[in-house]
Amino acid sequence: MIRVNLGGAPKKAATAKAQKVSTPTSTLPILHLLLIIGTAAGGYFWYSTLSSQAKEVTNRIASLQAEQKRLEGVIKTNQVYEARKVAFESRIRIIEDLKKNQLSPVVVLDALADAIDRTRFVWLGSLSQSNTTLSMAGTGTSVDALSEFVANLKKTQYFHNINLARFDDSRGNYTFSMTTEFSPPTQAKSDEKGAN
Repeated sequence: MIRVNLGGAPKKAATAKAQKVSTPTSTLPILHLLLIIGTAAGGYFWYSTLSSQAKEVTNRIASLQAEQKRLEGVIKTNQVYEARKVAFESRIRIIEDLKKNQLSPVVVLDALADAIDRTRFVWLGSLSQSNTTLSMAGTGTSVDALSEFVANLKKTQYFHNINLARFDDSRGNYTFSMTTEFSPPTQAKSDEKGAN
């Protein structure tokens, strides 16, 4: 009897092929394991980098918030000093204005004496001052003498808004009382006077 092996030779080739195919399948789990380990190591490295960056950012935020609180205190202090500065500047302006508009009794009496010297037959009996308003009373020998006195007061450029309050005739003399405002002449008037 003759035996014919129809599947003999190909079986050896099939087993060789099976062995070749089975060999890579044993390395595939190792590759998967290496891939998982590599991914985990990369993820851990990335996580630790992000964690350290988050800590740095948190520390930076905390230091900036502390700086902000310190600067808020400085800003409040600065606002207090600015308010004081404005108040002091206002006071200085008021003092300077008062000095400019301050009436020196010497200047008042000098200007009044100048007006009286120019006028004949007018005598002052009383003089009082309230801020910039002067009240005076006196006697004149005639209406012309009183009108000349008022004109001479205006010529000094120190007396403004002259108001002759009372005008009486007694024993041939005229008694009067008047109020007027006293202030230094303005610069424009001084310039006009200098040009003349």
